[in-house]
Amino acid sequence: MSIRVTGGALRLIAATVAVASLAVLAGCGGGRTDIPDPTSKVEKNITYREVDDQPLALDACIPLDTDAPVPAVVLVHGGAFQEGDRKTMSGICGDLADAGYAAFSVDYRLVPAIYPAQQDDVAAAVEWLRQPEQKERFGLSDSVSLLGSSAGAIIVMTTAATLAGAGAPVDAVVGLSTAAVLTEAARDLGSPPPELEQVVQGYLGCEKLIDCPSAVAASPVTVAASLPPTMLIHGSDELIPLAQAQTLVDALNAAGVRNELVVVDGDNHGLSLLNSKTRPSIFDFLASVQ
Repeated sequence: MSIRVTGGALRLIAATVAVASLAVLAGCGGGRTDIPDPTSKVEKNITYREVDDQPLALDACIPLDTDAPVPAVVLVHGGAFQEGDRKTMSGICGDLADAGYAAFSVDYRLVPAIYPAQQDDVAAAVEWLRQPEQKERFGLSDSVSLLGSSAGAIIVMTTAATLAGAGAPVDAVVGLSTAAVLTEAARDLGSPPPELEQVVQGYLGCEKLIDCPSAVAASPVTVAASLPPTMLIHGSDELIPLAQAQTLVDALNAAGVRNELVVVDGDNHGLSLLNSKTRPSIFDFLASVQ
C-alpha cells in the first residue's frame, strides 16, 4: 500500500521539525542563560623583580566584584629547585581567587642559583605586593600569606621566617609535602632516597650534607619559632617521609606557634594532595588568620 503526502502536509511536518530543532538547540546551549558570570580574572607574566638581567615574573589571579580589599596569597611551585615555573600553580591560583583571595604564582631563580636566592626572590615578591601602587592595582588588604608545594614548601617556610626577622611578617604559611630537616639528620626520619639528598645538595651548593653549614639555616625546623600560623598537608606514604612534617609540628608546638597538620592517606605528593577536602581546609585556615 502506498501513502501519498500532500504539499500542505509536507509544510506542516517541516515547520514542526524546525520548532523541535530550535528547542533542542536551546537545551544544548544555543540559547543558554545558565552560564555563571566569571568570579575572577587572570593577569599573566607580570615582572616583579629583575636579578642579574633575569626578569622574574608572576601570574595574578584576582577576584572580581569585591566590596572590600582582599588578602593576598603568594604561591611558590615545586620542581626539586631545578625545574618548574609559576604555571604549575595555576589551578590553586584560580581556586583561591574564586574563594575571594588575590593569588600570585611566582617564578624564582632555579639551581644553579643556590640558597638563599630562592627565598630572596619570594621575599621580594611579597615586598612588591606591599607597595601602595600594587595594593591599589590589585585591590589588596594588608594581609599576605604564603603557600608552597614540595620544594616550594621549604622556600615559603624560610621566607616567612626571614620576613618576620625583618619586621615584615606574613599572616600564615601553608606547605604541601614539606621537608623540615635538610641536614644529614633527615636520614633518621625515614631514609630519603639518595636522589633527594642530591637535590638538597644542589639547592644548598654543598657537596655533602654532613659538611654543609647552610643546611641548618635552610631547614624549616630551625626557624619554626619565627613562623606565623602554619598549615602542613602531607601524604601518609609519600616521597617526603611523614616524620618530616611531624618533626616540624613538634618544633612549632614547642615554640607555641599555632599549627595544623592534615594527613592524606596514600602516596600523593605536592599539588596532588589538593582535593575536595584539603582545598576547603586551606581556605578556612587562611580565613582564620584574617
